[in-house]
Order: sequence, then C-alpha cells, then structure tokens
Amino acid sequence: MSDYNKQQELKATLKKYLKNETNAQVSKAIDSWYHTIGSINEEAPLLNDPNSKAELGSNIKLYLANQIHHKKRHWLNTTYFKYAATVVFMLSTGILGYSYLHQLKQASKKEIVFFSGAGTQKKLLLPDGSKVLLNVASELVISKDFGETQRKVILHGEAFFEVAKDKSRPFIIQSGVLRTQVVGTSFNINAYSDMDKIKIAVLTGKVRVSKKIAGVEEIIASGMTRGATLSFYKTTGKTELKTEDTGLISSWKDNKLYIDNATISEIARQLEKYYHLKVVFNTRLDQGQRYTIKFNKEPANRVMEILSILTKRKFTYQTNQITIK
Repeated sequence: MSDYNKQQELKATLKKYLKNETNAQVSKAIDSWYHTIGSINEEAPLLNDPNSKAELGSNIKLYLANQIHHKKRHWLNTTYFKYAATVVFMLSTGILGYSYLHQLKQASKKEIVFFSGAGTQKKLLLPDGSKVLLNVASELVISKDFGETQRKVILHGEAFFEVAKDKSRPFIIQSGVLRTQVVGTSFNINAYSDMDKIKIAVLTGKVRVSKKIAGVEEIIASGMTRGATLSFYKTTGKTELKTEDTGLISSWKDNKLYIDNATISEIARQLEKYYHLKVVFNTRLDQGQRYTIKFNKEPANRVMEILSILTKRKFTYQTNQITIK
C-alpha cells in the first residue's frame, strides 16, 4: 500500500474515532497517544511540527467537547487486519509508539471501553438511549450486546447517568464492590480507584445499591430517592446514608470544583484531576481532618488561597504543579 493510501486509511480511522465508531482498543491507543504527546517527540518526527500537532489535538478535543450523538449507534467489529495498514503507517511516521501495537492486537471482541483523558470530560449516548457524562480520568465498559438482553456497565472513576426507562431490563452499574440498579433515573457515582470512598447521589427516580464481597451479595440501600446519598468506605467497609444537595455533588458537570468531606491526600488527588497537574506534598501533613468547600470557577490562585486558609496549609499553584506545605 502506498504512503498516500496509508495516509487516507489513517484519516478514515481518525474520522471513525471522532464519531466513536472505532474498536475500543484503537480508540484507547489514539487517546493514549494524544495524552502522552510531548513525552514521545523523539519517536514522532512528524509531530515536531507544532501546527500538525495542534491541529489534530484541537480536532480531538473539539469533538470530545461537542460530541454528536446518534439515536442508535452502530458498533463496528473492526478486526486487526482491517486497520493493520493504518497501524503500519502510524508506526512508520512515529505517530503511534510500538508500545501500543500489542494493545491493538489484543482488541476485545466482547467489550467496548469508553474513557476520558486527564482534564477531559466525555459525553456518551448508549444504544438504549441512556446518557452518560464521564468525568476526567474515568472509564466505562459495556458489552457489545448491551441493550439486547441486559443493560450492565462497569465504571472506573466518576460519571453522571441519565438512564432511559425500561422496566424489563434494569440498568446495572458495577463500581468496585458496589452494584447500583435502576430502571429509569438520574444519579451520580464517584468511584475513583485512588480514593477510599465510593459515593452515589440520586437526583431523580429510585436506586437500589448492594455490595458483593467474597461472593456474598448484600443489599445496603433498597430505595434511595431524590436527595439521598450513599458513601461506602473501602478500607473499613462502613456505609453512610444521608440527605444532601445532590446537585452540588454533581456540579463537576459544569466544571465546578466541589471538595466533599475530603482529607488533605484526597484534596491533592482531586486537584490533580481537576487541573491536570502534579500535586506535590508530604503525606505527613494528612492527619485525618476532613474538609468541605465549593468553588464556582474561581481562578486557580484564588482557590489555593482559600484552601490555605481552610486547611492551615500552604497551597501554591505553579505552571506545572501544585505544592502543599
């Protein structure tokens, strides 16, 4: 295949990616490449051209922010051979590192994986009509036959769900040991793997939550309704049921920062996700105190000032990192 044809094949693959029509592993490889631009420049001479890099990056980011939804999405069972030429072209130009080739060869035939990058939210429209907004650094896994006989997803990270009603097929979300089941409702689940707490907040409808440990499933909330929250602490197994402002908990959808009963360590991890920056701090600063505060799109330096006053620690915002002393 000529370089021109390879380039056209690459363009076609990228167009499918922008429409969410690529195989899960192809999408993940492209996303992973995009979010590591800068660390692989020595392998990607083509990307040393800032205009080329900026153009592709802008196109991908623009799509993620303004994704076009289709009422019924057609999932493509793209085989390795179908996109092999594209992979060869990517490798030959340095666009795709060899480290991703194995991912492509191992493309899953049973699951579709959607994930948002660091600093990027992602909108999804599932085949049953349910809407999902993934928060930054989050992943949603669905089966390729989702909606045909069952509606089950796996969540890593945080997402806001607006579930289409279907009494015959309950919508089930697995997040760690917790299993959330609904028929038609809207709610938020925060289940980042690096956080001790999994939190579920209901905005509309009715939600049932159970936990499964060592093969034993136990219902821990059978009828959560509007305003109800459930917090599950992984280290202790403790569960808390409360009534809270669930709209505030899901305000991240509007790019607002809400720190919810968090320790210094948890605040640090939340700031890393929100600002897409490394946070440097001494873990000895974390003595178990918890803090709650909301920010309505204040400038980063102002947020650091307020956190410094609240926690009696020094938060400093710099170009490439945040420091807590």
